[in-house]
Amino acid sequence: MNVAPYSTAADVYLNGQLATASGGIASGSFSLKYGALQPGTYSIKFTKTGTTDSLTGIYGPQRLDTLNFYTLIMYNDTSHAAQSMLIHDDFTSISTTNANYRFFNLSPDAPNVDFFLNGGTSATYPGRTPGDNAVNPSYNTFLSTAPNTYNFVVKSAAGDSLTTLANQSLMGGNVYTIFLTGVKGSYKLNLLPASY
Repeated sequence: MNVAPYSTAADVYLNGQLATASGGIASGSFSLKYGALQPGTYSIKFTKTGTTDSLTGIYGPQRLDTLNFYTLIMYNDTSHAAQSMLIHDDFTSISTTNANYRFFNLSPDAPNVDFFLNGGTSATYPGRTPGDNAVNPSYNTFLSTAPNTYNFVVKSAAGDSLTTLANQSLMGGNVYTIFLTGVKGSYKLNLLPASY
């Protein structure tokens, strides 16, 4: 995922070898499914497309196993500096009957937000800051909810609605990542079902 609005298109290097297609990954782009990679130990680096100039990196060694799934994210922090994270997506405790979801704040201009299902009075993810799941692994785990159609709402700490994503069906046994991107005035909520 390259969700860094203040950065350029990016290439990904694994152990010094280019791993992305020509033209790199445009800002705001992300894959809709997991890609396949040989198991092994990797150093990972995001570079400005067409160069080896590092934007940010998760420098090795990172052990990637065939029995696991991982999410690689480049984002901007509140100072607009490029940052990156590698998340181990742990599906071992997900519900097979309920829908499973998590929320990431990946917008550098939304420093403190609350996430609501159906705009209720109690946030399911309160006080989320940009990229906080990079330092707090508990934010990478999944919550479960009854299969249904939901409206997702993100509000500022002051209670102002920043953006919504309406009429989203969450299916039982499925896994979803909901994430906030964009900049002030053009925030966007994204729903990414786990798929491979």
